[in-house]
Amino acid sequence: MNEEETKVNQETSETEAVKEDVVNTADEATAAETEVAEAEAEQGRDDSALQEAQDRYLRLQADFANFKKRSANERLQLTELVKSEVLLSILPVLDNFERALQTPQDELTEEMKSFVAGYDMIYKQLVEVLAKEGVTKMEALGKPFDPLYHQAVMRIAHEEYADDTVAEVLQNGYLIGEKTLRPAMVKVVFNG
Repeated sequence: MNEEETKVNQETSETEAVKEDVVNTADEATAAETEVAEAEAEQGRDDSALQEAQDRYLRLQADFANFKKRSANERLQLTELVKSEVLLSILPVLDNFERALQTPQDELTEEMKSFVAGYDMIYKQLVEVLAKEGVTKMEALGKPFDPLYHQAVMRIAHEEYADDTVAEVLQNGYLIGEKTLRPAMVKVVFNG
């Protein structure tokens, strides 16, 4: 029995060694699977972190582009506002030139006529400068009253014009492009 026992013992020890190898291999495989799973999870976290960073970058880029557009638009609006205010402050000077040039010429001396001619040249030059900036005089006389372009200061009866028509312009109105720079002060017909 000795030989059989030895053989059984050898087989048992070999079986135990094989079992131990299988267990070790299974443990190593489980450990490797765990490492792979952890690496994949970490890579997934890295990928999602990278995706989040890219999304934030794109949002920041879009926000910056919008900021630049908004700033440029605000700057343009501010420039237009300042330009309008400056041009509006010049209009009373233009009005005074027009009043001065409406004086009857036949009552003036030759010296005064030369002054008036000088005023006329300055007036024309001022009108040209304003025209270069897009300022034009409104044509209001005989037009239907429009509160966007006219400021009614009186209502009068008039035989020539229909109701709600501008019968007389007391102060000229001006446009800058298509926008009203200063409304015309007018008398409006009311035959009622």
